[in-house]
Amino acid sequence: MDIKEKEYLAKTLKVLNKKIEENDNKTQEMTKQLNGGIKQISEDYSDLSRGGDLSDAYSSLAEVESLEHEIYRENKRLHIQKNSPYFARIDFAPNGKKTVQKVYIGIGNIIDNEKLYVADWRAPISSLYYDYNLGDASFFIGKDEFKGKLELKRQYKIEDGQLLSYFDTDLTINDEILQDILSHNVSVKMKQIVSSIQKEQNTIVRNDKNENMLVQGVAGSGKTSIALHRAAYLLYKHRNSIKSSDILIISPNNIFSSYISDVLPQLGEDNLVETTFAQIARAELKRPIQTRENMLDEIATNPKQEELNEISYKSSYEYLDALLRFLKGPFIETFSPKTLSYVINENLDGEKETITFSEEQTKELFFKTFKGYDLYERINKIAWQYAMVFTEQRHYTKEQNQGLKERFKKILYKFLPIRDIEKVYQIFMARENLKISKDTTIKYMDKGTYLTIKHFLYGFDHDFSAKYLIIDEMQDFTPVDIYMFKKLWNCPCIVVGDVNQCIEKNVSDEYLGITADFLGCKLLELKKTYRSTKEIAKFANDMIGKTDVEFVNRSGQPPMVYQTNDQITKIINLIEEECKKFDHIAIICKCNKEAKTIATKLKQKIDCTLMNEPEDYNNRILITTCATAKGIEFDAVIIPNADIMNYKNTVDKNIIYVSSTRALHKLFFVCEDAPSVFLKNLSLQKV
Repeated sequence: MDIKEKEYLAKTLKVLNKKIEENDNKTQEMTKQLNGGIKQISEDYSDLSRGGDLSDAYSSLAEVESLEHEIYRENKRLHIQKNSPYFARIDFAPNGKKTVQKVYIGIGNIIDNEKLYVADWRAPISSLYYDYNLGDASFFIGKDEFKGKLELKRQYKIEDGQLLSYFDTDLTINDEILQDILSHNVSVKMKQIVSSIQKEQNTIVRNDKNENMLVQGVAGSGKTSIALHRAAYLLYKHRNSIKSSDILIISPNNIFSSYISDVLPQLGEDNLVETTFAQIARAELKRPIQTRENMLDEIATNPKQEELNEISYKSSYEYLDALLRFLKGPFIETFSPKTLSYVINENLDGEKETITFSEEQTKELFFKTFKGYDLYERINKIAWQYAMVFTEQRHYTKEQNQGLKERFKKILYKFLPIRDIEKVYQIFMARENLKISKDTTIKYMDKGTYLTIKHFLYGFDHDFSAKYLIIDEMQDFTPVDIYMFKKLWNCPCIVVGDVNQCIEKNVSDEYLGITADFLGCKLLELKKTYRSTKEIAKFANDMIGKTDVEFVNRSGQPPMVYQTNDQITKIINLIEEECKKFDHIAIICKCNKEAKTIATKLKQKIDCTLMNEPEDYNNRILITTCATAKGIEFDAVIIPNADIMNYKNTVDKNIIYVSSTRALHKLFFVCEDAPSVFLKNLSLQKV
């Protein structure tokens, strides 16, 4: 082991400990300032005789509190770095200079007395590590390009502050390091991947040319990790204008939200604001919404062609176009204003002075002047314009004017024959010859339609502002959903997903292009999978006929099919054997009914958990469904009831694909009858 490398690590750790101690002292001092300031404000407030303005005092406290939070965040990162201060080093010789820059790279800067010990992985010079082999290389700071030669790339394995090993390589990421990372067992939380980001992934993370990106990535290509690291990169690059609270991520479900919640904290950043589209719908519509998991459960249990056809239509841009044409055409044309007279004064003789807005005036404003707006925006603008007439004549205050505007809005809405969201929905469904649900629970596929109608009529009750948007599992959203995203968050975004993981319908490459154009996104593809062994990934992709996938060079046991008279006993045997090697094993079922049945039988003999809540993922042995497991990974996956009658149609094939690609190291199928036709290329063992 190079003594100089050990010495450099020791110096870096010394600097880290020094910085942590300095920050701890600063934090203690600031806490004293805050406590003293709060006490002084309390005294000033209670002593009414002093009077005066307390705004300066509050402002000063806010500044101290903000600085304290920044120090806290830095310390959190430094404590993380104590375990592994850096993971790489590059030696870069700039053209025209004799000196060589030795740059160590970690999750954040480590600086002492203006000496840079470790550079943040997001710093411009750090991109050399991800993008270049040895030889000619360059990086940009703004528009300025710095050229030179990359003379060394070194990768480290450091744990608990101890240098275990390092490797020199002329490749982008040393295969030995990558293999080591990928061979590890699953963690209960998704981890940061800064030490192993590949060139094609880094291109997306650091993309400064395209604000908006739609990333189509095969299962296991790191889509979600890339999106989160993109957020971390933007927080670094735009640290003076963007905070973590300015970035919103739309997650598929609460379990997935919990799974990814540690990524940014591991990078020393605060967590992002997270929500699901269903949560947004429930908040706005104030009605129960069917979950996607329940919808998929119904399809998996009892697929009806009529329902699948309806889902397919509601998942099309044709459906979105029909909805918007209806709202902006036949529906809005029912607006029938009347002459509006408003009393502004009444004298002692009972004579009234009025201002009149004619039917023609209102029609002109509604159908021509403000034609490009949604209904609620048109009414807002007309009401404001009419209220301003009074303001000019009567010198109304701002509050009086606002109150008048609200009264005019109520009157204008009465000129619309149908104002109920449910009735508008029913009329549209009838026009499209679609089934109208009588259930009070809104169907999953209809939530976007209801939201679009509400937004068109009344706008939204809540503020959904964001400066950057991350949409995960984009294939699970309909064009109507995506339309609402665009309406609510007209801001830069990264949208990630995999059309091959859409269970209820087939999504074409054409759909991807249309969606990218609709959102104004650059369409990018990731074709290399890193999650599963080559054998698992190849089986899954061969099954769906996807031939352009690249596999990481990590081999393991091929997927196995077991046909047995006692399925539960075989599952238990597999669990007991694999538990010796792995931390997380999942039994992934087709539907909830199946999962509950399996769970009831297994719980009688082994310690296992039916996964329903985020905290359930912490358990070693989980029983879940394909819909719930999406986006998550496990060391080993067992798929029960994998027989020819249970998995026979296109939906079933998609379920097998998604379930199979959750497995990192081992994949097993168990059945009592003849195995599914989709497993025909796998080795069968009858036991």
